[in-house]
Amino acid sequence: MLSKLIIKDIVLIKDLNLNFYEGFTVLTGETGTGKSILIDSLGLILGNRANFNLIRKGQTKGSVTAIFQNFNNKTIISYLNEINININEEFIVRREIHSNGKSFSYLNDTPISINSLKKVVSYFIEIQGQFDNHTLLIEKNHIDLLDKYYGNNKLKEKVFNSWENYKSNKNKLSNLISLNEKNMNDSDYLEFCLNEFLEIKPQGNEENELIIKRKALINRDKFVQTFNEAKNLIDGENGLDTSVKNLIRLFSKLESYDNPSVDQISKLLNENYITLEELSLLINKSEFLYENKDDTLDVIDDRLYKLRNLSKKHNCQIDSLPQKQIEIEQKLNSIKNFSLELENQKQLTNEAYNEYLELAKKLSINRIEVSQKLINEVNDELPALKLENARFSIIINPLQDSLFSSKGIDDVKFYAQTNKDTQLGKISEIASGGELSRFLLIMKLVIEKDNTIKTLIFDEVDSGVGGATASAIGTKLLKIGNNQQTIVVTHSPQVAAKGNHHILIKKSIIENETITETFELNHQEKIEEIARMISDDNISDEARNAALKLLT
Repeated sequence: MLSKLIIKDIVLIKDLNLNFYEGFTVLTGETGTGKSILIDSLGLILGNRANFNLIRKGQTKGSVTAIFQNFNNKTIISYLNEINININEEFIVRREIHSNGKSFSYLNDTPISINSLKKVVSYFIEIQGQFDNHTLLIEKNHIDLLDKYYGNNKLKEKVFNSWENYKSNKNKLSNLISLNEKNMNDSDYLEFCLNEFLEIKPQGNEENELIIKRKALINRDKFVQTFNEAKNLIDGENGLDTSVKNLIRLFSKLESYDNPSVDQISKLLNENYITLEELSLLINKSEFLYENKDDTLDVIDDRLYKLRNLSKKHNCQIDSLPQKQIEIEQKLNSIKNFSLELENQKQLTNEAYNEYLELAKKLSINRIEVSQKLINEVNDELPALKLENARFSIIINPLQDSLFSSKGIDDVKFYAQTNKDTQLGKISEIASGGELSRFLLIMKLVIEKDNTIKTLIFDEVDSGVGGATASAIGTKLLKIGNNQQTIVVTHSPQVAAKGNHHILIKKSIIENETITETFELNHQEKIEEIARMISDDNISDEARNAALKLLT
């Protein structure tokens, strides 16, 4: 519950330290005394957008601190541990706004983001302003109110998770379909490219070999003449081959004399003859001794042109063409195998959708069952708030497939009939402002009945009603307060009289400065304040008697 609210330098508030208690607390005061400042200050604690105009004139910063006690929510505790917030007996929230346009938030004196502030404090406090019956006016909120009453968080979480899983698989499938379309467009081009490669058949290091051959062909005549003369010098009638053989034969006649010089000469002649044979073989095999029609200059130039054109087309070096061919073949194989991956993702997506649909249908059945319980509870409470001729109903229809969401497959709308002679219609179109406020109050009473943690704050929920109806609203607020802390800003003496605790908000001039102050009222002071609310400034004995009667 909210145990203390400390406000410093916010509009007319200089330094306010306000205690709150369990049960039903009313805040009253004349118009313009600063009741709305308290609501705006609590809005800062809830993480509302900072309004820097709230800083008191002449000050550089304003701050609001709220202290909560008696909280024991596993979800909150788990989240606090997750964001490394120390957990004490008290839960202290502070928000500072500075005139330089900066805002700071703290949980138990640890700086946190505004999103973390919103997430945590939303568990502790909820403000319903004078016009916040828009909760009922906005139809998309109806399913949330019904689910809050339903309370089966496990099934709702399963539906949410299954929807997220389906959506993830659907996105994957969509991406694969888009990729498949692109692949189909690429496939024809890749097939064409591969056919070019298969026709040209590029080889590794081919460019360098062709350049060497080309240079040789350009100077072919010199090469042919040289190789022919070399052949004649070696293999001619009086060539080196004949001469060396004759020398070997000549010196072989002296081998029997065992002379070292002769032996050395014979050895060198034999070694050189072997080298001469190898040289002869190499020269005789040379292309320059034979005409090769396959290795003409035109053929080589044409080959180089094709290779260079292919490398330019694929933006790579000629030597990298064989690897590029392998890459194209791999891409084509991948495209051919892609259909299997696509079919597999289609199956996964269908399975995820069917799982979601099964869970969502189960949730829908449960919603239909529980909606009747909510209808009955709300209708049972209507007469007590002087809405005895009114009737509340909930209509649940299936959504179109395209409108399915993480909340399920249901279109939930609240309907009402405010008079016996009127038709049942959308609550947003049928009920007046005062009736909407009472419907909202009943919703809070019925839906929040098991929530003992959250503090409910109503800002003039009794607006537009008076007399017996206002008294009935006060009784209901007191009933809510018996279950959870309830704080109400009111102008109604009937509502104020029901409060367990009464705080007066008053504007005073201190040292030529207008300041908003608060006072906890005792029983006698309550009588005076309620009498003022009945008769305004001139408090008569009749007003005091009326106030006393309201308090008894």
